[in-house]
Amino acid sequence: MRPTQRGWAIAAVALLLYFFANQTQVGWLYVLSALAAGVWLTTGFLPRRMLRGLTLARRINGLATPVELELYAGETITVEIELTTTGRAPALQVRGEEICPLAPADERTQSFFVPGLPPGANLTLNYEATCARRGWFEFPPVALSTRAPFGFFSARREVSAPTGVLVFPEYRELERLALLDRTPAAQNTFTRIGIGGEFVGVREYRPSDSPRHVHWRSTARVGQLVVKEFAAETEPGLTIALDLRGSSIVGFGENTSLELAIKLVATLARYAHQRGLPVSLVANSRTWPVPPGPLSWWGLMNTLARVQADANADESFADCLRGLRATSFVAAVLPSPDADAIAPLVELKNQGLGVLAVVIDPNPFLPDGWGASGKANEVAGALKASDVSVCVIGGEPDWERTLGAEKSPAAHRGARTER
Repeated sequence: MRPTQRGWAIAAVALLLYFFANQTQVGWLYVLSALAAGVWLTTGFLPRRMLRGLTLARRINGLATPVELELYAGETITVEIELTTTGRAPALQVRGEEICPLAPADERTQSFFVPGLPPGANLTLNYEATCARRGWFEFPPVALSTRAPFGFFSARREVSAPTGVLVFPEYRELERLALLDRTPAAQNTFTRIGIGGEFVGVREYRPSDSPRHVHWRSTARVGQLVVKEFAAETEPGLTIALDLRGSSIVGFGENTSLELAIKLVATLARYAHQRGLPVSLVANSRTWPVPPGPLSWWGLMNTLARVQADANADESFADCLRGLRATSFVAAVLPSPDADAIAPLVELKNQGLGVLAVVIDPNPFLPDGWGASGKANEVAGALKASDVSVCVIGGEPDWERTLGAEKSPAAHRGARTER
């Protein structure tokens, strides 16, 4: 609480009147001086008392616990702020400033004014905001201030109403996706030791292997334990690999290739979930670990809402792809062209998996377009030459059409043959 310019002016008038009264010994000047000083002192405690009796509650789309909501980037939400006076003093001429962290930068500050609120009453204010980006957002305290009743003093208080909101990334609907529309193979060739599946070869014994799988003829021939390997029988599913290395991200602020990559991952997962396929997510980041195994829609989107670029990621995307324990389909999303990822993607294709590489053209995210499109086309050409399906996404606003129009190299060859 501090005096305003008007308050300092009244204090100066009181002192000036007292000075003249002391010099002239005129009684009524003493009265006016005492009256001005009394009003100044009496009103000094009122603004703070008014704000002290105010409490605040916040609701998002009518819910006090918005973590139960499924909010997506681009959606519009309604934020309600309920002010209640719990003290004996009314709240007069209260100004408030709310910061909405999930709104666009030019819409984050929301101001309101309450002329008067009697004791024990409440007032609900609301505003609409657009979820500008994905992520976890916590609302800061609301700054309340007043100069009531005469504007001699100004009091300010921050009232908190802890509210956390999780915004899922944007996804778009695909009409088709050649990768998942093809009939999957019954088995993949990522081998494991176990009962069932097709016998594919032998290898050296490891401590975790079962003695039942020892191949005794090979053991006798080489003089050390050798065990059988089997092809794991798995139901069709989609494994999405995402490169989270900070060095692979292009762009600044909120307009980066990673944000587009996350939208692409969500779009691919949506298409797979709609067709009943389990979806797994893998990434090369220890800072933002991804839950292993198939994820529910909520679990996947919750993960995508929180992950960020990892400047300390020590695993290359190529090593991440080599370590995949994938099911029938693999979709690799590259935030920028990575020539090192070509070989492991080709290897996955040669193992009988359906593979799609989504390469993001970095050119739209660079200042003045530094001509990086050539590298994206170079990587895409090398993948297509090895019969790997690839889709290059640039700065087009309707990128879901580009993704949905992807065709396998075999389909392209078939079309040329028919012609």
